[in-house]
Amino acid sequence: MQVYLLGALLFFAALAVFIFQNTSMVTVHFINWTSPDVSLAVVALVAACVGALLTFMVDSIRFFKIGKTTKELTSMNKKLQKEINSLKSEKPSRVSKDKKTEKKIEPEPEANPEEQKPN
Repeated sequence: MQVYLLGALLFFAALAVFIFQNTSMVTVHFINWTSPDVSLAVVALVAACVGALLTFMVDSIRFFKIGKTTKELTSMNKKLQKEINSLKSEKPSRVSKDKKTEKKIEPEPEANPEEQKPN
């Protein structure tokens, strides 16, 4: 954030130097529109402001997309955590024949014995 502010400060300092050195009057032509004579400083200032506004708008769209994605992922994460907790609580166990001790079910070995890791 501090680097961003420093960059903005340097940009506006350079813009101010440009404005003070270019005080001549210019006519701006855009498609069929022609402006009256205005200072080059005003043209530079308006162009910088329009650029900043466009940058803000594009960045706002990106920010809202990131916020929406974050919200969706957070809700999906909560849902999956609930599912994990419910699956952990439903973990089956086997009761031995004398029904005094419980044995936990061990996962079955992998289908391909060659890929099994040694214990």
